[in-house]
Amino acid sequence: MRQLEADILGMANVFKAYDVRGVYPDEINKELSFKIGGATVEFLKANLPAGRQGTLVVGEDCRLSSPTMRGAVIDAATRAGAKVYYIGACTTPLFYFSVDKLKADGGTMVTASHNPPQYGGLKIVGSQSRPIGSESGLKEIEKISQGEIQPARDMGKVEEVNLTDDYIDFVIQKSGIRSEKLKNLRIVVDAGNGMTPLVLGPLFEKIGIKPSLLYFDVDCSFPNHSPDISKAEALADLKRKVLETRADIGIAFDGDGDRASFLDKNGNKIGAEFILALLFKSESGFFRKPKTVYDLRASKSVKELLGGAGIRSRVGHAPIKELMRKHNAVLGGELSGHFFFKEMGYAESSMLAMLKVLKIISESNKSLDELIKPFQKYFHSGEVNMPIDNNEQGKIIIQKLKEKYKDGKVDELDGVTVEYVDWWFNLRLSNTEPIIRLVVEADTEVMMEEKRNELLKVIKNPLS
Repeated sequence: MRQLEADILGMANVFKAYDVRGVYPDEINKELSFKIGGATVEFLKANLPAGRQGTLVVGEDCRLSSPTMRGAVIDAATRAGAKVYYIGACTTPLFYFSVDKLKADGGTMVTASHNPPQYGGLKIVGSQSRPIGSESGLKEIEKISQGEIQPARDMGKVEEVNLTDDYIDFVIQKSGIRSEKLKNLRIVVDAGNGMTPLVLGPLFEKIGIKPSLLYFDVDCSFPNHSPDISKAEALADLKRKVLETRADIGIAFDGDGDRASFLDKNGNKIGAEFILALLFKSESGFFRKPKTVYDLRASKSVKELLGGAGIRSRVGHAPIKELMRKHNAVLGGELSGHFFFKEMGYAESSMLAMLKVLKIISESNKSLDELIKPFQKYFHSGEVNMPIDNNEQGKIIIQKLKEKYKDGKVDELDGVTVEYVDWWFNLRLSNTEPIIRLVVEADTEVMMEEKRNELLKVIKNPLS
């Protein structure tokens, strides 16, 4: 009984807003993976006609924990009666594509994304790769996993499938890229020892380009730098290489390949919202402005560009995908470097984002920094992260700011956002960590720094 209680307590800690994630094997392990794998099939079966066998796609990253966790998930899923399509080691976007292409009822990607190597995790989706998060079924899966999963009368089978070539061909086709236009571009790509070389290698070969490559050995101990490309230190080697080779562009990918960061020829990181703006402009015509879902932390200049075609979203891939489906949006973007496309079934594709950006640069005869300069009207703090003891403490801080700045335009779509004529801020709780995240933007750099410091003072001393 005590062991069961310990397992349940452990699971409560690893179920996050959009996935399951924790340190392996202390917080997540083979046993928990088995329980969650079985519970996922039980949850998915509830939406199927009586007697129909469910189908589940299973993929994995290259972490040391992944083979054990993947084996447990497949074992549980087949015992629960599901047919499993095992797609092997892959990027998360390739996993999403495979679930959609195979018309599966759902899937489980064994990955801890951009977390450090000691972490393991599971990303769970339904049909058409619809995210299963805390608001769309993950709590039910957690509850089911706390009981005994009954074995099915007929065991499921495992079929190995590899859709890498299909995925590469699809993104090349959808990008509309012309290989001959790329030949004069100097490109540096940092795979960070993550999963993307499995796709990038054959993709570059097919389109006939030879970028300068950094860390293309797949090794999820991440020996060279963090797999979290939102951190400046994770981009330091890429910046050096861009400057050394006088490259036109640098591109970095995170651990599981669902995020991309772009550097200009000067080694400066380009905000993801400006890449989204670039994609929006390239998709726009005289009569057509494609509906685009954007992260509420995006620069005011991007909101101005999108106008009526822009749809503001809470932070996180699940709400962005939900809004894209609801509004039939063409594009979506998040400040963390996720880029979403209707043509990819509303899922992320860092590869398609990369190809579309390369196409824009190659056909414009302008550098990346020149292309995004019109969007850099205001002064943005970037995300400032501060640790908190727990979410309750974070809610107290948010309430304090809501009261202090009530003379501005206040909304609570995600945390609290307050807008004034010449500046605005957003403060929200992290979906994955005990952290509170602040973003400030103003018309001048002096005002941005002044308001950021003012807000930080209140955040650090909320009861004063």
